[in-house]
Amino acid sequence: MATTAIFQAPTVLVLVIGLVLATTAGRRLPRPARLLTLSGLGVLLLGTMLSLAWTLLLPELLSSVRGRSNFQLLSLTMNGLLALTYPLGVGLLIAAVLTGRRASGAEAGPSGGGQPVPGGQPVPPAGPGWGADGGAHVPAQWGGRSQPDGPADAGAGRL
Repeated sequence: MATTAIFQAPTVLVLVIGLVLATTAGRRLPRPARLLTLSGLGVLLLGTMLSLAWTLLLPELLSSVRGRSNFQLLSLTMNGLLALTYPLGVGLLIAAVLTGRRASGAEAGPSGGGQPVPGGQPVPPAGPGWGADGGAHVPAQWGGRSQPDGPADAGAGRL
């Protein structure tokens, strides 16, 4: 039975650390996102602790519950409750990630820079050597050609 507790310890530790970090986030997280994060982590921690308690107390429950039907009802109730905690907790965490986010022009792109275009996607600025003097869609460092210089007979004599 102690093995079960050892295997659950990392999960409990991660959830507790997550709760502490979300609690101390202060103004870095918008209030709705912080509350959803705390709720999601709390539900996941509750589910983990209930699962651990159920596993550790199962032998005691088997000997103390009178009748098979009583145990089946208790087991069905507990398993149903445990089956709901994981999707509920993860759903709250997903909602926390998506809450309070809004796109705002060029800053919404992956790099946060560039020029806004009509479709709302940022356009990265041209790097050095990629000017219009080399022709449309042709790098300027190649002198207006579509390929770099190479030996004149680079492919001659090969099969």
